[in-house]
Amino acid sequence: MNRWGNRDYSKIDRPEINSVLFYPRQNTDYVIENKFIKEIVIPLADGGIISGIWAEAKNFRGTILFFHGNGELASEYVDIASIFLQSSINLICVDYCGYGKSSGYPTITSMIDDAHDIFEFVRKRIQQEKEILVVMGRSLGCASALEIAASYKNEVDGLIIESGFAHTLPLLVTMGVDTDYFGIEERDGFGNDEKIKCFSKPVLIIHAENDFLIPINQAEILFTAVSSTNKKFLKIPDAGHNDIFFTGQHEYIQALNELMDTVKN
Repeated sequence: MNRWGNRDYSKIDRPEINSVLFYPRQNTDYVIENKFIKEIVIPLADGGIISGIWAEAKNFRGTILFFHGNGELASEYVDIASIFLQSSINLICVDYCGYGKSSGYPTITSMIDDAHDIFEFVRKRIQQEKEILVVMGRSLGCASALEIAASYKNEVDGLIIESGFAHTLPLLVTMGVDTDYFGIEERDGFGNDEKIKCFSKPVLIIHAENDFLIPINQAEILFTAVSSTNKKFLKIPDAGHNDIFFTGQHEYIQALNELMDTVKN
């Protein structure tokens, strides 16, 4: 496994930043009461595990590998997964270290490195020549999704970014990190705007107009950086960072359906 561009995250991967960037919660006793959705356990190269859910329809158009936000759990996406299934879209939603039933504790480096192990696990179970695989990231999860899209651009058929960010420093400042004190520059961050330039297949960017955690201008920067000629920017009015899906559900699902219809593997 090689990180995109052999990028070094040591400048931002420090306890003071990880403690405000991640909100790990264990959830070891939930039960899924849906015959089309199952729990999955993904082995990591370091011996740890990542928990998640896999929602699979009988007749589906493709699969979305989804990296959720920093305060969420994969088990909380069962209802949304059911909505995806109604559109014949499979959903694989995965946790981070320390979240759900996953082992360990989350760090920026582990989040990026684990994304590669997760992708390898999924790729081995997807028939590449027959099945469509789209990678999606919400909020902090966009960093994992963009890492995968940039690193495996020939094996990923489409990319969806919801409530994502182009630049790392504004996010850290919003989270209360004194970037000047730590001597952090933008080049020390995730490089999301650089990574999205590498992906030339269909791209969908979704953002709430009233998102005050990650302002919509971050999505606009990402959208401008997209090199693909097949790209769409969906703005959800009257929505914020955490109610974007259910506020704009109709438009949201319609945009997902359009992307799945245009993606070719």
